[in-house]
Formats: sequence, structure tokens, C-alpha cells
Amino acid sequence: MLEHTTVPRRADYHEVIRHTKKWVRTMQDHEAMQSLTEEESLEFLDAPRLGRLVTVIAGEPYIFPVNYALDTTGAELGTLYIRTAPGDKLFAATVTRVAAFEVDEITESGASSVIARGRTRVVEAADELAKVEAAGLVPWIAAWKPTVIAVDLHRISGRRFLFGPAPDHGEAEVPG
Repeated sequence: MLEHTTVPRRADYHEVIRHTKKWVRTMQDHEAMQSLTEEESLEFLDAPRLGRLVTVIAGEPYIFPVNYALDTTGAELGTLYIRTAPGDKLFAATVTRVAAFEVDEITESGASSVIARGRTRVVEAADELAKVEAAGLVPWIAAWKPTVIAVDLHRISGRRFLFGPAPDHGEAEVPG
């Protein structure tokens, strides 16, 4: 049976963050979690895999699994391209105009995750559409997706997690 829990007060959040940062430092000391550099994060993002486009529409979060192409020659960190049809993704790209993007991978020895943030726009320029075509970005499913959305990235971070037994925490506090 689920118990009702109260929402922590704002001061409690600061305490949780303080303990979490201490716990993360302890994890990093034991190399169970490693931050990826910006270059490593972009390299991870550039490999073909399923990604998740994250937007907010009318105050509600939406997550869309998508395939994508990355071009690192344009925007500050690069531009993600995603094909879409009329619907929520296209609406969010034209109205909300901001998005997050997440990719991850789980292997036998660990997991990796990269999160990027950027501004969205609909691609209309012929030269940019030609670049997307040349990259071979086609829908993975048998669906008509004539529109290309661009996410011009301005922030990216990544982490690698190594599986294994928990290290001896000694005096470190684990949030809980």
C-alpha cells in the first residue's frame, strides 16, 4: 500500500541537494560515476541510437522517442535534426521553442547517459534540408514525416556509471 507523503519544504530541498552532492563526490572518488567532457558527450550523442526529445506543452511534460542526426558544424555545440509529422512534436518546436534531449546506453559493465538542451525550430532552408537528406535521416517506422525539426544545442552534459559492488562508504553519508 502506498503511503501519502508531504511535499518537502523549500529548505528541505537544499538539505537534500547538500547530501546528494556529498554522496556524488563519494561516488566519484570511487569512480563509480564519471562525468563526461563536452567532447565525450557530443561523441556519445553522435553515435546512432534512440534518443528522447523532451518538451513541455501547456505545463505538461512530453517525451518522444526519436531517431536523429547530429551536425556539429552549426550552432554553439551542434544541431540535432529530427523528422516529424504534424502533431505534438511539431507544435512544441514552433510554440515552446525549447527542448531537452536524452540518450543512454546500458552495457554489461555500466551505463552512460547524455542530456542536451537547446532551442527548437522548423528547418525550412533548402541547403539545411539537403544536409539532413545527405545525413540519411529517415524515419525508423513506416510513417510520413515530411518536416524536420532542429534543436540548436547550447548545453550538454554526460555521465558514465560503472556497475559493481558498492564501495565502503566509511564516514560518507548516503541520502535516504
